[in-house]
Amino acid sequence: MLATARGTVTVADVAGRGVQSGIAGDGQTRIITLRANAIMRIKFLALAVALICGAFNACRSTKSSYPGSPEDNSPVIAEINGTAAHKAAFERFVKSRLSDFADQSEQNQAESDQQRSQMLDEFIRRQLIVQEANKNNIEPTDEEIRRALEEQHKQTNAQGADQNLATLESGERRIEIFNELLMLKYQTEVLKLKEVKVTPQEVEDYYKRNVERYQGRSGFLVREIRVTDEAQAQKLHRQALAKPADFAVLAKENSESPTAVNGGLMDYEAQRLPQVLEQAITPLKVGTISRVVKSNYGFHIFKLEQRAEPVPLEKARKEIEDKLLSEKNQALIDGLNKRLLADAKINIYRDRLGFNYVGSL
Repeated sequence: MLATARGTVTVADVAGRGVQSGIAGDGQTRIITLRANAIMRIKFLALAVALICGAFNACRSTKSSYPGSPEDNSPVIAEINGTAAHKAAFERFVKSRLSDFADQSEQNQAESDQQRSQMLDEFIRRQLIVQEANKNNIEPTDEEIRRALEEQHKQTNAQGADQNLATLESGERRIEIFNELLMLKYQTEVLKLKEVKVTPQEVEDYYKRNVERYQGRSGFLVREIRVTDEAQAQKLHRQALAKPADFAVLAKENSESPTAVNGGLMDYEAQRLPQVLEQAITPLKVGTISRVVKSNYGFHIFKLEQRAEPVPLEKARKEIEDKLLSEKNQALIDGLNKRLLADAKINIYRDRLGFNYVGSL
């Protein structure tokens, strides 16, 4: 659920929950795995300070950190340790994560059921922690809330994204960020995440076990646009040459490759590509764009982002340390989730969900 940054635990860490450090470049999948990519994103929550302060004070007074709220008349879709979880609370949870994350209209029913089932499992796990936090009188302070909002505001401005603000600016999101901070604070205090360390010996041992990955690295980090129509490929090639900085956007909006969701980014090992593609990539300098290349898969355009080279231990040390720290934190959080689930009494009312539940709880 959570992959924390070294030495600190912030709302930014929640956004990276479940994502392992990309040392060798992981493959991309078509179905978005929420726990892995972007699960728990809390973007576009930078509301006016006055509104936020009032909203979070209201959260405390109404106990809205529990599933649903006292005036929530939506159907009860689950009972978690005797506490009703309302459909409106779950939809609020889903909305806060998916409103700016993916085009769900392209999903088939099975993919949608799988995604929402994963979200329901995550929602229930989150509520178990929220319940424990309330039992222990743990809650975020006004200062922690203020810092979290400032951090999100900076991220939003830096990304400059134009998203569905009508959805994201609703008061429902204020409750969601409060609950996320509540969960994060409980995990940090109870699991003592700030005290987790990685020793130099652990880093060196990991490097030795994976020495081929670091010393034998030879390949390309590229962005790819792949389409089946040559005329479209030539048009996209002209657009890419005119604005190389927009290559990732072109790939995301036009590429037919599964990597489109990640702006076409892929990590290729040398001599593993079809010869016609490798011949197009090999001469490129970092930042330059290939010609249109035809293969059995369609028409390709590549932009070279980086060449993989052997990495000595000292250069890889911070990357490995962050990865091992993330794994240690994740193991602690997984253990907490397992303990809470083992002791929990959970009833899911499948007929009220509005989708076919295929989750694991």
